[in-house]
Amino acid sequence: MTTADVRFQELYASYFKPVHAYCHRRTEPDRVDDATSEVFLVAWRKIDQVPAGSDALPWLYQVAYGVLTNVWRGAGRQTRLRQKLDAYGVGTAPPADEFVVMRHEARQILEAMAQLKASQQEVLRLSVWEGLSGSELAVALDVTVDAAKQRLSRARRELVEAYNLLETGKKSSLVARKGGAW
Repeated sequence: MTTADVRFQELYASYFKPVHAYCHRRTEPDRVDDATSEVFLVAWRKIDQVPAGSDALPWLYQVAYGVLTNVWRGAGRQTRLRQKLDAYGVGTAPPADEFVVMRHEARQILEAMAQLKASQQEVLRLSVWEGLSGSELAVALDVTVDAAKQRLSRARRELVEAYNLLETGKKSSLVARKGGAW
């Protein structure tokens, strides 16, 4: 076995679960395994470019975001096709996850988040769900640490504003009280 093979095996063993979880939170359940596999295929092909140590995970998140962007584009094409089929009277049943009832505030947060730019949604997910620090966030976003912190701050501020617009009539919420800090 070559050193590249050993390095890839260590990378896979160390980071499969967080990358799989990252993909799971961002795409349909039936696409998670394929997306995760694609991330590690890229890592295997570019093993010499994968940063060493703890910088590997943010690098893998960056690759995963690129892979998921392709998945989302494909989903968009499927949605447009489904709409065309519906126009011709060939309907499909709604996905099962649409039947899941969420708590009111969680639903409001997701609605507010959906109003943000995709890049703002991603910086919030990387920070909150993946628990990346400022320097790790910078690696994942391929920007400087200061730029990453600014993007996170701006995204939080915009999320609070979007949330507050949805919460018209309510004086405050957990997110609003904390000023968007999670």
